[in-house]
Amino acid sequence: MNEEITYRIEQYLELDTNYAIIINGDYGIGKTHYIKNQLFPKIAQLKIPNSEKDETYIPILISLFGVKSIEDIQNQIFVELYPILKKRGVKIVAGLGNTVLKHFGSNLKDLLSETGTSSESLTDYRKILICIDDLDRKSSELDLKEVFGFVNNLVENLNAKILLIANEDELRKEINTNEIDNYSLLREKVIGISVSFSTNVSLTFDRIIKSKYQTANKPYFDFLIEHKKNIVHRISQNKDNLRNLLFFLEHFKIVFNDTTNFLSTENKFDTIKKNVLEEILNFTLPISIEYKMGKLNTTNFAEIKEVFQGFSFNISRFIGDSKEANAPKTYAELFKEKYSPDDNVQRVYFNSIFNYITGQTSFKVEQIAEELNLVYKFEDNTIPEREKVISKLNYWDCVDLKSSEYRSFTSSLLKYVDKGEFSLEQYPTIFHYATRFNNLLNYNIENLKKRFKKGIRKGQHNYKYVTSIHFRLSVDRTSEFYQDLTEIVEYCVEVNKDIKESQQLKEVTDIFDLFSSDFNAFLEKVEEMNSEFMFTPYFTKYDLNKIWRVIKKLDNTQIINLGFYFEGRYRRNIYEGIYSEKQFLENLNEKVENLILNRTTSKLKKVTLEFLNKKIKESIQNFPE
Repeated sequence: MNEEITYRIEQYLELDTNYAIIINGDYGIGKTHYIKNQLFPKIAQLKIPNSEKDETYIPILISLFGVKSIEDIQNQIFVELYPILKKRGVKIVAGLGNTVLKHFGSNLKDLLSETGTSSESLTDYRKILICIDDLDRKSSELDLKEVFGFVNNLVENLNAKILLIANEDELRKEINTNEIDNYSLLREKVIGISVSFSTNVSLTFDRIIKSKYQTANKPYFDFLIEHKKNIVHRISQNKDNLRNLLFFLEHFKIVFNDTTNFLSTENKFDTIKKNVLEEILNFTLPISIEYKMGKLNTTNFAEIKEVFQGFSFNISRFIGDSKEANAPKTYAELFKEKYSPDDNVQRVYFNSIFNYITGQTSFKVEQIAEELNLVYKFEDNTIPEREKVISKLNYWDCVDLKSSEYRSFTSSLLKYVDKGEFSLEQYPTIFHYATRFNNLLNYNIENLKKRFKKGIRKGQHNYKYVTSIHFRLSVDRTSEFYQDLTEIVEYCVEVNKDIKESQQLKEVTDIFDLFSSDFNAFLEKVEEMNSEFMFTPYFTKYDLNKIWRVIKKLDNTQIINLGFYFEGRYRRNIYEGIYSEKQFLENLNEKVENLILNRTTSKLKKVTLEFLNKKIKESIQNFPE
């Protein structure tokens, strides 16, 4: 395809013309790379028609990215031509100012004659191919009509050969109004030929990785070759944008090299090393593309974790909190549809890679090592048998099992359920595995649910509270066992809540112990865990008299710091979850005022208590009536 474009441009240079050519195509598909690396070398060898000295064309490339005026374009042309003309022996005076450069676009001969150049050695516009790139990315201060007027002057009055490079769809958006095709009217006078540029991502991928990695990084090259189909598919899925490809390749290189070195030192990964690297690739590739395109940003970082976490359904779908069918899709939903439409395929989230790709941190292999240990649930440096069984029953690997194997593996899975040995978020997935394909194994569903609940409760002492519990499994509401699966999900949610309450009770007790024994450490702790304790009404859990006894023993500085803590905790727009602490503050206010009025209270102590009381009263005012 590129060879055909090159041949068409060569023909254009042989003709006596008064128009420009435009190469049209999406952003990032390699138009500029083609111009520099394929077209220009051939043009530079092409002889100028009717040239007495067998001169060849001078191709130059300028970019209008952010350009605000025609003068800026003229200056760019001169800057590109200067070293070429100087090399050819044309005398150019140093220090040319803007006044001289203003004339350059309209009359090159005048400029060169002013520099002492003879007419015999003069290089004029007929000898230059000017490629103007990023026409669609100029500053909004520069009107497209001005640019086309400038180009029209060059091609009509100065016999220039001009090649424009742009995404014409973007140019149309800029100039078309009220359904009037102003762009076509403007284009008709200036552009004679429009050439559509496309790229062969597969061939480009081969060329890039061969030149960059085949010699310098052979293991990485071999891995990329093995997974070429997946990578090329993702790039093609996003308008063949080669900038996305280059961004991914270079960033993933760091991840691959460091992770591969780590895996080679850990024998426990020997049997699953290939799977690990594929999981990492499947995560890094879409994250890199979306971030490079600007679609993934700080406004939706949190949504991505929702896509990858768990075995894919959001609990809200099962407990009646789903959005209306006609509601706009979230970024997470669009991401999932695009990169992981099959809900039954496992997806793994790597926070270390996400933070690295999005520029929040450098890549640290120690962090991904910790994540891999959690993902593969190693125990004593080996993958537990129960996890191996789950893997064998994974979608769509299980369809190749013999019927006897399928039944045997499922039966083994349920024995682990009886012991409560899975993590809490795994049980809905396992229940689905046991009942899928229209209850292929003919289990009694009611008895199976009872079995699961009993096993879940048995393992409760091993579970950890899951802050945002999501279960990666998507089942249609019309599914035969939808309600039964919902029941298991809700049961897991209830157990999770119990764990949270138990955990919070211990944390509240620990915090009060710290409050009583080391007030400064208490403040450091609650500020360190601000997101957790800011929304927990833990002051209502304590005996006010015990709290007051501690406060009376605080030194003056500590009382001041307590006042500032209250100010921050009870600022305006108080979180609803701690509304119950208003009564605590009112009771505390009464005790503080009484101590202020006490004759035995020293003057400095009264000053600090008055400050504390002021902060308490201000805090109370921030609560709703």
